[in-house]
Amino acid sequence: MADSQLYWFQKEYTQGKSWLDFFKYGTDFILFLNYPFVKIGLPYWGGFLLYGAIGFLGIIQWIRWVKVLVKDTFVIGNNNWLWLVFLLPNLHYWTASLGKEALLFWGIASVFYALAANGFTSFSFIAGSLLVLIVRPHVAMLLFTAIFLVLFFRKNYTLKRRFFLLSISLFVLLALVYMAFQLSGIRYFNWHRIQYFNEFSILSFKHSGSYVPMLDYNYCYKLFSFNFRPLFFDAHNISMMLASVENLVMLLLFVLALMVILRYYSQLVFPTWIKISFWFTLLVTIIYVERYANLGIFMRTKVMFQPFLLIALLHIISQGITLYKSKVTHE
Repeated sequence: MADSQLYWFQKEYTQGKSWLDFFKYGTDFILFLNYPFVKIGLPYWGGFLLYGAIGFLGIIQWIRWVKVLVKDTFVIGNNNWLWLVFLLPNLHYWTASLGKEALLFWGIASVFYALAANGFTSFSFIAGSLLVLIVRPHVAMLLFTAIFLVLFFRKNYTLKRRFFLLSISLFVLLALVYMAFQLSGIRYFNWHRIQYFNEFSILSFKHSGSYVPMLDYNYCYKLFSFNFRPLFFDAHNISMMLASVENLVMLLLFVLALMVILRYYSQLVFPTWIKISFWFTLLVTIIYVERYANLGIFMRTKVMFQPFLLIALLHIISQGITLYKSKVTHE
């Protein structure tokens, strides 16, 4: 609620400033976008409607991406269960709110869709990339790194093409790192300085309602907590109970997909989009377990990558089911 009030010019920070004062990347850019709507008198609830519409467009873009890739993967018997995948409560909750998540999800979904359609010069890719870069440069850095790692190691890429990709990528990556450091207050690369800011960020959640003592956890439990909590032992209200159900489903799908990978690894096909989904999830998790310590923030942050990871997990499980049926038939 505090963030949404800031975005709709109800906090002291926004007072006495002109429109161009907010023409910057990061949070100020959200204020720059909202400034005209606030000035013409659009009410606070109208901001939620506006961002809810943007979030809906992001979900439509995600659905388009899913349909391009998986098609009839979710057909069981005569029924297509794909529509169930589109009902993630957490995704719809956060993309309907007045905040960065609606814009970010639209941008990330647009980038994924463009990659699936091989449209690197399409409006979807360019607009989505720019939006993510301006709103959250560090997320753009992580997404860009995931894409680069997958493309760089593609078998059909020549050495010359890889060198060109590396050259361009280093330039873009350095620019994104610089932008992320400026926004975070770290300013320049220093490992001790980064650790100090990370610890300060985690401790800033200490008096929040759903604080998680991440500094006291071992690294594996940090990863688990970020990706799969709150679970039922954390829940003390209805919203956390619903979040626990969704996290339990994701945990079960993750375990099942891992079992399929361990059993059929040599026979599985890992398309580019699956690899990007996995790398993006891994990079985001590695970064955010060092920055966040609140169950609600965990759920909000997962909107950026979890819907894409979900489709990747289901696709792997589907391959495993097909391979198992083939083996049983031949026996």
